[in-house]
Amino acid sequence: MHPKVKICGMTDAKTIQTAIDHKVDYLGFVFYPKSPRNLSPKQATALIKNIPNHISKVAVLVDETDQFLEYIKNDFDFFQLHGNEDVKRIKEIKQKYNKKIIKVIKVTDEKSANTYQQFTNEVDMFLFDSPAMEKTASFDWQILSKLKITKPYLVAGSININNVDAVLKYNPFGIDISAGVESSIGVKSNKKIIEFLEKVKS
Repeated sequence: MHPKVKICGMTDAKTIQTAIDHKVDYLGFVFYPKSPRNLSPKQATALIKNIPNHISKVAVLVDETDQFLEYIKNDFDFFQLHGNEDVKRIKEIKQKYNKKIIKVIKVTDEKSANTYQQFTNEVDMFLFDSPAMEKTASFDWQILSKLKITKPYLVAGSININNVDAVLKYNPFGIDISAGVESSIGVKSNKKIIEFLEKVKS
């Protein structure tokens, strides 16, 4: 089975369509004002209207308020939590909004990677990433082989077409890529999206 691919930080309709045409599995939309890929809810609603149901739409969030979650909930299948959301907060979000949850685990070493365990019962998927949100950095992917993860998980952090094979040898459920398919910061490249999806999905 091919690994799943999530392309994060989508900001325009053409690159979204390219990703759909080339078998992307998840599309991520960032709601984080400090990000060059940040969207308003209105912009996101306009972008997602033509995404077919078999492709999951993911809202990327950092310690968001209930008011904001209420506003966007109907547009997304997953809430991806990048902040300091604890188990109690995740339970609360799940109960209130009935969304699938991706919890981001920021990895610097094996100890930090293992913090995923406290969330196992509450989340649907994990995303193991470097701590540098939105900045290009990776972590030691060998750590993944030491974890006993029972939930599906994605791996992110400076992944691109040249190093993706090194991640895939650990057999993650999927890959999360953003800057690795951009022509400049925050601007996705149709060509890079096609090349990356064809490589991982072939």
